[in-house]
Amino acid sequence: MGKLRVAIQGCCHGELDKIFQELEQLHKRNPIDLLLILGDFQSLRSENDFKSISIPPKYQKLGDFQNYYKDSNLKPCVPTIFIGGNHESMRHLMLLPFGGYVSNDIYFMGYSNMIWFKGLRIGGLSGIYKHWDLNKNRPGYKFLEEGNNWEKNVRSLYHVRKTDLLPLYMTACTRNEYNEKNGVNIMMSHDWPNGIVYHGNYKELLKVKPFFKRDVLYNQSLGSELNWELLNLFKPEWWVSAHLHVRYTAEFTHEDKKRKMEDIKTTNQDEISLDLDDLDSSSTEEEEKTTPVKTTHFLALDKCLPRRKHLEIIEIEGNENHFSSTSNDMYYDPEFINNLSYIEKNKEHSKIKNTPLNKIDINELISDNKIMQLDEIDWNKYKIPNYETDVQKLETEQTNSFIEQFLK
Repeated sequence: MGKLRVAIQGCCHGELDKIFQELEQLHKRNPIDLLLILGDFQSLRSENDFKSISIPPKYQKLGDFQNYYKDSNLKPCVPTIFIGGNHESMRHLMLLPFGGYVSNDIYFMGYSNMIWFKGLRIGGLSGIYKHWDLNKNRPGYKFLEEGNNWEKNVRSLYHVRKTDLLPLYMTACTRNEYNEKNGVNIMMSHDWPNGIVYHGNYKELLKVKPFFKRDVLYNQSLGSELNWELLNLFKPEWWVSAHLHVRYTAEFTHEDKKRKMEDIKTTNQDEISLDLDDLDSSSTEEEEKTTPVKTTHFLALDKCLPRRKHLEIIEIEGNENHFSSTSNDMYYDPEFINNLSYIEKNKEHSKIKNTPLNKIDINELISDNKIMQLDEIDWNKYKIPNYETDVQKLETEQTNSFIEQFLK
């Protein structure tokens, strides 16, 4: 199995036609396997969705998505997966909290998710981090729609919540045979992990974006502290982001898995309770000596505008032994689904509902959850349904089907 060619797109801002046209030209020269879009997708179906997107009225336009939503014959030249950013049509995406099709061959990851495609394990986190909303619940769809409360809540809807993060943290911290054999190849987020800027040429970045100076040099706050923590826990081959409308690359070399906790923590008040020594207590000294050093490649891209670096191809080796490697289908990640199911079934419990993220003991949640055995996985159960004509217009039905299969 050769390397897969994955196209990465920064902020979309509704410019699907331009992105797909450029993608098709690249695809004709050298075939591409997958497109990942890193937020600000702007899935506006009609003018009724304007009230649920954070864009000033004078800049509002429907964009290209409406055509893909209405016409099932329109589709990109390769399968496309996207996460949400901080300029999204939430009247639409809130109907797909666990992900689903928004048009033919375009799949939304939901608030957070992990998916397999052709031997690649791909994680995603939608939205941006704002500490004041982290431990709050999102307003309900019925409250927003029936009470005409979209406008005063729209900005907060994009903010990451602890229930979006907990399945990812549990997946990253679970030490079992499945995770040992299956590392994360690509992690997608809209805002950057806040520590990554210091592992690239940030002096050049500040020449291009001088208004980042305070965040980079003084506050150490360019991006999300929680994304940085997840980067250190997952140690993915690639972490890709958008949001800041600039191309930036960095490489971060991880220390061995017995690294001190303070090395992966920041001063963030919302850090969660982890004990890496406990997580790795089964490791032997011999294993520690032979643990290979891992490097995460970071790529941030610009928004879709002329002469801007918004679309780029990366090549990455998939797991040729994985069930998905010879398939054209996408699959949910069983470990993530197991943890998501646990969180959804227990989110009203005081240990989650009434406990701030930084006080939640992830080890306790993992211990309390059902342990997934590698040899018990029926991959056919985790296959994401193939696209069916006009299924994008059945958002509630897609979500109910997911709930019935995994969350009951």
